[in-house]
This record gives sequence, structure tokens and C-alpha cells, in this order.
Amino acid sequence: MADPSDLDTMLTRFPRAAQAAANTEAFWVEKCKTVADAFPPEQLFIRAYKEEKKLEIWGGNPAGFVLLKTYDICTVPGVPGPKIRQGDKQVPEGFYMIDSINPDSEFHLSLRINYPNAADTVRSREEKDPGGDIFIHGDCYSVGCLPMEDAPMEEIFWIVVRFLNRYADKKVRVLVLPFDLQDAQKYAWYTVKYPQWTSFWDSLKNIDFYFSEMAELPDVFVNEEGQYQIRY
Repeated sequence: MADPSDLDTMLTRFPRAAQAAANTEAFWVEKCKTVADAFPPEQLFIRAYKEEKKLEIWGGNPAGFVLLKTYDICTVPGVPGPKIRQGDKQVPEGFYMIDSINPDSEFHLSLRINYPNAADTVRSREEKDPGGDIFIHGDCYSVGCLPMEDAPMEEIFWIVVRFLNRYADKKVRVLVLPFDLQDAQKYAWYTVKYPQWTSFWDSLKNIDFYFSEMAELPDVFVNEEGQYQIRY
């Protein structure tokens, strides 16, 4: 893992970080100049859809969040539904944050999300091991993470690094959804097929709807059932 507050050391010690900077800095400067007012943007948010295999990067400016770019996820193992235990080959679902970066990953570059979080801990309390070390990473292979092609991963990695370097007191939030919860047809079909997750998905749907309507992230807490609740 590496400290994003010390860019000079990172770029000197880790060739892949330096490669990501060289390949993507100019792209992000131009993109954010025209869309999000500044690079890095004042806020950064990642939204991923498992069924659609899409990952979105959103940048926040004074007017709210704007979509910067959408990427293809190489593959998503498992089925709709959250991760419960080590070895279940499920990609987690929930509202997370990036808690560490790895410019020397065996999967090119990687960003770790804070699974298991409070909601996952409640849901997995009957399991001996809920698992961990869930990443957005390169190398286009996974048994429980969100894998990207290496070139897109360089873009994602670098905007996260630059954001964390500029705003040390802020977090990069990550919302991982089973599918597009605002698609009524998909929602009806999947909740019939996986009724055990309906309440949990409803709590994720509320977060997603709030973000889509307000162009900002809600203040969220986890209740005793392991569901996300918005604090109004």
C-alpha cells in the first residue's frame, strides 16, 4: 500500500503509478476543466453496477456531482446479492469508501474498499469469516472484486490518488449496486428471484435515488438489521 499524500515518493518508487500519471493526467485535467470545474474535483464518487458491468466516476463541483466517465467492468463473478462469507465468490454490494491504494498490486493497480463495513458485519454475524481485501483493480480477472482493463484502471487509480492527495480530509465513496435499481422491470424480476434481499436492496435504492435526484451524497448510517438508512 502507499500514502497518496506523498506523490513524489509514490512516483519515484512505483513505476506503474508513474505510468498512470503520465498516461492520464492530461486527460483528467482537460475532462475536469470542461465538466467539473477543476482537477481534481472537490468531491469524488464511484458507482458500480454488477449486472450491467459498468463503473462510473463522478466528480463534485459547487453545483453538485457530474458524471466524468463510465467504464466497462471485465467480469462480475457470483450472482445478485451481497457478499456474506470468505470464498463465496460474491462481489460485495453496499455503500463503501476507498480505504487504501496499491500502486504495486499483483493486479496492475488497485484500490481497496472497506469491506466488510458495518452493514456487512451485521449481515455476516453468523459466519466465521466474512472475507475481505475487495478491490477495484486491473488485470481483468477476479473471483470477488471489480476488475478492469489496465488502461482504464490507470485512469481510475490516478484520479483517486490525485483527489486523496489534494483533499486529505475527504473520502472517496463507492456505491456497489446489484443492478440498476431504478429500472422497474429489472427490480421486479430480481426481487421475485431473490426475495431474501428485497429489504437490503430497498435501502440501497434509497441511496441511489437520493444521489440521482439531489446530485449529492446522503448522510447514511446502518441500522440493527444491517440496512442503510439516510439521516435527514
